Amino acid sequence: MNRRQFLKYALYGAGGTAIGVSGLGALTKVAPKSAIATTNTEETTVFSACEMCRNQCPIAVKVVNGKVTKIEGNPNDSGFGGVICARGNSGPSLLYDPQRLKKPMIRTGERGTGKYKEVSWDEAYTYIADKLKVIQQDFGGESVAFASRKGPHDWFFRTIGKGIGSPNIFSHEATCPMTRSVALDSMFGVEAIAADYANAKYIVSFGRNWLEGIHIAQTRAIMKAIDNGAKLVVLDPRLSVTASKGEWIPIKGTTDLAFVMAMANIIITEERYDKDFVERYTSGFDQWKEAVKDKTPEWAENETGIPKETIIRITREFAEARPQAILDFGWRTGLTPNDFQLRRAIMIVNMMMGNFEVPGGYYRIKNASVTNRFPEMTGYAKALGAINQPAFPKPVTSRIDGTGIKGIPGQLIPEGDGAVGQIVESILTGQPYQIKAWMVHRFNPVISITESDRVIEALKKLDLLVVCDVYMTDTAMFADVILPECSYLERHEPVYDMSGLTPKYVLRQPAVELVYPDTKPSWQIYKELGEKMDLGKYFPFQNIENYISRQLTPAGLSLSQLKQKGVWTPEGMKPFYLRANDSQASLGNVISKVSQKIEFYSEEVQHATKQGVPQYKRHPQPEEGKFRFVQGKVAVHTNAGTVNVPVLNELMPENSLWINKASADNLGILDGDDIIISSGIYEHKGKAKVTEGIRPDTVFCYHGFGRISPELKRAFGKGINDNKLILNQIGEVGNVCTSMTMVTVKKA
Repeated sequence: MNRRQFLKYALYGAGGTAIGVSGLGALTKVAPKSAIATTNTEETTVFSACEMCRNQCPIAVKVVNGKVTKIEGNPNDSGFGGVICARGNSGPSLLYDPQRLKKPMIRTGERGTGKYKEVSWDEAYTYIADKLKVIQQDFGGESVAFASRKGPHDWFFRTIGKGIGSPNIFSHEATCPMTRSVALDSMFGVEAIAADYANAKYIVSFGRNWLEGIHIAQTRAIMKAIDNGAKLVVLDPRLSVTASKGEWIPIKGTTDLAFVMAMANIIITEERYDKDFVERYTSGFDQWKEAVKDKTPEWAENETGIPKETIIRITREFAEARPQAILDFGWRTGLTPNDFQLRRAIMIVNMMMGNFEVPGGYYRIKNASVTNRFPEMTGYAKALGAINQPAFPKPVTSRIDGTGIKGIPGQLIPEGDGAVGQIVESILTGQPYQIKAWMVHRFNPVISITESDRVIEALKKLDLLVVCDVYMTDTAMFADVILPECSYLERHEPVYDMSGLTPKYVLRQPAVELVYPDTKPSWQIYKELGEKMDLGKYFPFQNIENYISRQLTPAGLSLSQLKQKGVWTPEGMKPFYLRANDSQASLGNVISKVSQKIEFYSEEVQHATKQGVPQYKRHPQPEEGKFRFVQGKVAVHTNAGTVNVPVLNELMPENSLWINKASADNLGILDGDDIIISSGIYEHKGKAKVTEGIRPDTVFCYHGFGRISPELKRAFGKGINDNKLILNQIGEVGNVCTSMTMVTVKKA
């Protein structure tokens, strides 16, 4: 598919009318049937799931004569509305990209030189197994770290780590939503909380950018709310595409918590909160009231740079819309060391509005396990089955990031995710002990973890680095062994739960045969590697179809049934909110805290951080001549994953540095000028984008560019890698800290 075809499909709806693409934030509907040739062709539609980003939206893959010609949204999923974003639309471009990895490889030269030899799968497995055996014998299983982008592959990838007794298994979550997850868990006892944006009347975003960091269902819901008259307020140092659709408040960086606490102060002082909800369903309100008693609008004006009149007005408007009022809890949330306290405060204010389990507010995700707790919902859906595995060896020591160790912030870090930046520190410092090997799956630490040069230094020090991916990524370039995974359009994966207001299961299945025959799906890679490592007992299934059938049988479903539509939701079951018709309904089935209360004050958080309720911490602001460096997502790329995909690279091959016009004028910088950005330790060349749409004390770039792997031929050397400039500072709950870096900018 060439660029012209891609743009035709990506920018035009079924009626041939261009969809608004301000900031390339478009969603695409089904293209006209005439767009696909049907003469003397065999055309089929395969329902599957996307993997051009982490959201894994349901898709309909058009296949003509054995070739994927087009990808659309799955019309069987009402939440996604049969639409897909530009990234999802580009799947064929990835599938047929000649720059994909095609065969297993073993390094023959120095790390980072790109010298490899192609080998058989058995050679690659043997090399890995032999190396890991020696490392285990000499340093223990705990010396091997595992890190991946979250997804259906996790069961297989993590089984290798558990099988050798390593406690050090990580996801990418510390680089994205971890602080939100910790906040939700500390208050509700679960992370599975979602927002009903479509029915909200007032939405406040703290940097959340639905129209560029696209999640199809949520983006559509925001657009629906706006169409229905909801007000959108966006607090962000930069004028994002989302901010352009509502009221933009250019807040001073790292001061969001001050704004939230001032909102709470006003709401309490003016008695605008839902007193019955707070008394019936929450605990710790008195401690929260004490924490915000001096956080007045006047105080917040000094902290945030927002006039007190604006703070008061927005707060009153927000409170008047309750309970259909949402302070959004964020997505990529690792901004500061104590970011999770901001997310807790956001949710506390939400709960003061009584906006839980009502339309237009927050709700517990209604998966099958939850719905079966309610007699009126029993029988609609059953939970997926698990694949039983023998007991794994118990790790002989604790994790390197302190997860679960009582009395320190690390005890709050989700064990399934971990503080992935700690891997780099443990490799380089040997603290708390040395990591000697790193297994990496579909994750690119050189681009995704802060302080890229330090990441590279760590990679060079390893005894073994194994990378499984579809491209020769910046991290793969330093690997000892590279394992080529086939694309998502060529493989089955375990059925996964995508429940919302009702249970929902989604299937990924192959649309075509392998384009490059020596690539493999991840389930097969790790099953075969496990067998080579004498871990075969932990993979007790014959093939992926057998695995999926064992998932589906307890749920009363079959693989053939799921293939028909690609998604399954209970027939006749309506979305439900526990308090929609009964404001005093019990929340015992959706809150997992022992107290059965939504905890504003948390003993666990108090024990770990001495902040049982959120406390404001003032972070440094830019000195004269310096700028706060912030980053974000763009609609046509996914973080570290898509910049080399042909059509997406053509749409946006590089990023630039946004700088306010007044600031640029002072520095003699014109739009498009070559510039040098310096953090004092690291420098990066780039180009300037001069604009009024950013605070004068702030600069911004889109994330995911500045690639150093020459094998990413389209992306190599283009744009700014933001993480090269940001220090590897690990936050209180293991998160990266992306908004703490100050930089200088000068004309090159």
